[in-house]
Amino acid sequence: MNGTLYNQFGLMSTKILFITAYDMDKYGGVQNQINLVSQKLNKLNYATKICAPNSSDYDLGKTISFPFNKSVVNVSLMPKRKVLKEAIAWADVIHIHEPFIPLFFWRFKSNKKTIVTHHASLNKLYLIIQEILFLFVSQKVISTCVSNEALKNAHTLSDKSIIIHNGIEINPQATFTHSYNLLFMGRNEKRKNIRLYEKLANNKMISGLYTFLAITNKKGKVKNIKYIINPDEKDKKKILNFSSYYLALNKSNESFGIVLLEAVNYGNLLISSDIDSFKKVMGDSGVYFKNNDIKSLERVIDYCTNNNLRDQWVKQYQHIKRYDIDKLINKWISVYTN
Repeated sequence: MNGTLYNQFGLMSTKILFITAYDMDKYGGVQNQINLVSQKLNKLNYATKICAPNSSDYDLGKTISFPFNKSVVNVSLMPKRKVLKEAIAWADVIHIHEPFIPLFFWRFKSNKKTIVTHHASLNKLYLIIQEILFLFVSQKVISTCVSNEALKNAHTLSDKSIIIHNGIEINPQATFTHSYNLLFMGRNEKRKNIRLYEKLANNKMISGLYTFLAITNKKGKVKNIKYIINPDEKDKKKILNFSSYYLALNKSNESFGIVLLEAVNYGNLLISSDIDSFKKVMGDSGVYFKNNDIKSLERVIDYCTNNNLRDQWVKQYQHIKRYDIDKLINKWISVYTN
């Protein structure tokens, strides 16, 4: 075949380019999904490359920490035009993740088939600004989004948008074993609500029984919490395997929450705030507390202490199989090739 890649249908492989302004050296839902879909496509003999800051394929250059949507992201505001042009020349299909990350579209022009994926749930002010700015963008795209929360962003660029949820590689060895280990994962910022976790750790009855772990970016001041700062993926998985209960305490502006699936996928019973986006992801398999309510959270933890919730975890584990990347990848292939 003279070195040419052919896909599972015996057809010449489509070259798919993933573009994002997000730093690929930093962990995040966008980077996670780009890597996962790219790896799965490669196994099916599709040719893929990534054009992004700190990509080993096409490096768009330096990033800065940028406040975005009640969080902080590491993004390139001024990507290298020469690198971007070279990457686009290679591709048959271009797939841009999070096109609203500051004005990225102004530096991108192509007549090639282009897909955009919206990840974030944006506030109303940001949406209004984007709608005005993108009146001047003539680029035609196929719009996709990861959730109903992200769907409201998609209409700025297209009248119709396809929902394809975030995916996960299901862990067949996953199992739940009750221990007194609680886990929080998230940046030390208002939206992720580590302050509620710190309040819980100051409850003498609970802290006397449970170990509190926090995977985050900045050490806090609560002595009862072991703060683990920016671990790599290997260490993060070890911590997930060690803990039994993952607390998703997020207050607002969440679109999907891939970390919910990851926690269950490594044997943690998921306990989450009752925000709409999390309830849509986990449905009736979820264990919820009232958003930002310490008393409600304490009652849920107390219930876990006094009951064997292995059956509830099994229900959650079976539920997350609907997000199996092996099932979702065919939807992406359909978008790329049809």
